[in-house]
Amino acid sequence: MSVAAMIPAFHERGPTMSEQNKTIVRRIVEEHWNKKNAALVSELFASNVSLDTPDGVLTGLEGASFLLQAYATAFPDFRLIIDDLLADGNQVVFRWTFTGSHRGPLAGIAASGRQVSVPRGIGIFRINAGKVDQGYLAWDKYALLQQLGVLPMSSSAGAQVS
Repeated sequence: MSVAAMIPAFHERGPTMSEQNKTIVRRIVEEHWNKKNAALVSELFASNVSLDTPDGVLTGLEGASFLLQAYATAFPDFRLIIDDLLADGNQVVFRWTFTGSHRGPLAGIAASGRQVSVPRGIGIFRINAGKVDQGYLAWDKYALLQQLGVLPMSSSAGAQVS
């Protein structure tokens, strides 16, 4: 079979597993988190999911629901913007920026009304059978707490270390 004859057959196979898994992560960010659609949790996360976050390890559908609920309560207008999205097989890595207005309590911190922007969040999701079953999420919680006024802003930001 010639290479030209193989090309149409290759394109007819549809998206790769990596592309399908990137679509799942886009749905989590855009439809579940950004649109605050809690009903999607069982569609996007496995019942035994484990999410390792700066807030602790959250497990099961209850843990995945708690993550959305906690941040949607504290930042009702929050938005995650995907800055990078990479996939290899059943692993998807994404980098994001979080923005929002602090209008509700977060881990005992009363609403401040402050706008926050926390760049460089990183997520690594493992996807099996079309659902996330393991996730590692990291963001600069120190910067978030500084922007909320809980921690002092660093006066040495950008200082060179000798």
